[in-house]
Amino acid sequence: MQLSLPAYAGLEGETFAGPPCTIEGMRLSVYGLTVALAGCTIDTGYEPPPPPPWGVPLTGGTMTVTRDGSRVVVADPDRDRVVIANLDSERVEQIIELGAGNEPGRAIEDGAGRIHVALRGSGELLTITGDAHELRYVCGEPRGLAWTATDDLVHVACATGELVSLPPGGGAATRALRIERDLRDIVVLAGDRLAVSKFRSAELLSLDEQGNILVRTAPAPVQRFDFSGGFSATVPANGAVAWRTLALPSGAIAMVHQRRLGTTLRMITGGYGGTCSKAAESSLTIIGAIGNPPLAVALPTVLGALPIDIAVHPTTGDFAIVSAGDETVTVVAASQTTTPDQGGCSQSSGASRQIVGHQVGAPSSVAYRPNGQLLIYYPEADGISIVDGASPRGISFGGRPQTDVGRTLFHQQTQSGLACASCHPEGGDDGGVWKFDKLGLRRTQNLGGGLLARAPYHWSADMPTLHSLVENVFTQRMSGDSVAPEQMEALGKWLDRVPAPRGIVVDAAAVTRGEALFNSSETGCRTCHTGALYTNNLMANVGTDATFKVPSLIGVGGRAPFMHDGCASTLRDRFGACGGGDSHGHTSQLTSEQLDDLVAYLESL
Repeated sequence: MQLSLPAYAGLEGETFAGPPCTIEGMRLSVYGLTVALAGCTIDTGYEPPPPPPWGVPLTGGTMTVTRDGSRVVVADPDRDRVVIANLDSERVEQIIELGAGNEPGRAIEDGAGRIHVALRGSGELLTITGDAHELRYVCGEPRGLAWTATDDLVHVACATGELVSLPPGGGAATRALRIERDLRDIVVLAGDRLAVSKFRSAELLSLDEQGNILVRTAPAPVQRFDFSGGFSATVPANGAVAWRTLALPSGAIAMVHQRRLGTTLRMITGGYGGTCSKAAESSLTIIGAIGNPPLAVALPTVLGALPIDIAVHPTTGDFAIVSAGDETVTVVAASQTTTPDQGGCSQSSGASRQIVGHQVGAPSSVAYRPNGQLLIYYPEADGISIVDGASPRGISFGGRPQTDVGRTLFHQQTQSGLACASCHPEGGDDGGVWKFDKLGLRRTQNLGGGLLARAPYHWSADMPTLHSLVENVFTQRMSGDSVAPEQMEALGKWLDRVPAPRGIVVDAAAVTRGEALFNSSETGCRTCHTGALYTNNLMANVGTDATFKVPSLIGVGGRAPFMHDGCASTLRDRFGACGGGDSHGHTSQLTSEQLDDLVAYLESL
């Protein structure tokens, strides 16, 4: 007999022959179309292509509860929408669909009950007033948000370095200050003064009205056993990657961040550490009065990698911390947060508990209601879990659950307690300079901006393909599981979508002059930094006593420090003593003003 299939997946009109049998039904499988018949099974052989890459790098902190506790606002950067749910009826109340690539992030409520959401992809501020909403362009990449009551202004901190203040009801910005690149969260201090965190360096910048930095506060270093030396000595673990910073009811500030171990990393199986001491770990710092020493909190040993969000209980002061690496939420008792980290492997194991929501996948955000209910957002499941002592229950947002094999692998914690995103947060870099045995100092490279076209990889170009890099670094050095071919393919496609840091233009005329210098035969910059990605993907000796891979310059302004060993703190410093001199582009003849123009052009890429 012949069986004609109905229209499905482009197979309309196709016929398939089989032995005599009676049709009883049809079965659709995930990876193919199979027809089930009595006495026989006819497989069409159709294998649909793998799904396109889905989702953006996890960032955390995309959920807020309204002041009266009645509603939760969830920014969904994976689906480019904002969802508002009623927590009393436990139903979705409003969904605002945004344009592709808008990537909503932080959300706050102002004094009039309006909701403001930073759209980090489109550079806009979304303001929701009842059923209406308005979009206003703010800056290249808005990240942190805060509202101050004294002047009734919404403040936006931008990764591109601006601090912009706007009237909450609409209209143009009333103030735009340029601070420093890589700004993250805003916290309101006494008297409505502002402090802004920096993402990769984990600094908190206390500002005056003119945007001048009054005080820089960084997490205090702690001591950890040096696994590379057989645990016979200790080395400092310094603050890095401030995922989330928020003000506490007491007036103190909590920063959940990572620490970078100042040890020598070995390029062997398990060379990046393990449970007791690892290359990067999760940490919590409490900053009391600005200017006083911050407190490094002894966190529970169960806390996993990628501490991407934190919330504080409104009455008990307990902390809920999201660990995306092992897909958990850990509640740390307030009493434990006064215990200082004593170093070594003495982190606490008591006064904490792990929360298991009813959803699947990695949680990304947490928030408390005024009544103490804990809300956990699971982007892959497209819903939240409500935890209040009883069995967790949830609110589904009605969308189709989604996942991406590559994204999961990128955020997955290995046996070493690390994830790829530990050193490459949000698909970029941690700004760290690591010491490797046999190699010396190496600055973490940024993965954003067309990764697949930038092979071979590493400063030494010793990894010819992404597959070889993952097998060597993830599977061996980080003690990860073997990666299947379909995982590898999905990881490459997903990472290739991660954008480079955004360029900035402060002085358009300076950028134009700098571009002419960059393209001139006299400087020779285009000899190596050529093509769409500004790299020829070759090796070169630029006067730094070794041969290194030519890096792409797309997004270079957001990748401080510079050079393979991070010796240049700024792009201007790259043209100083450690930049290689005239072996690294012929620039000794340029005036100081011309160098400023060249830097302005590089910042714009």
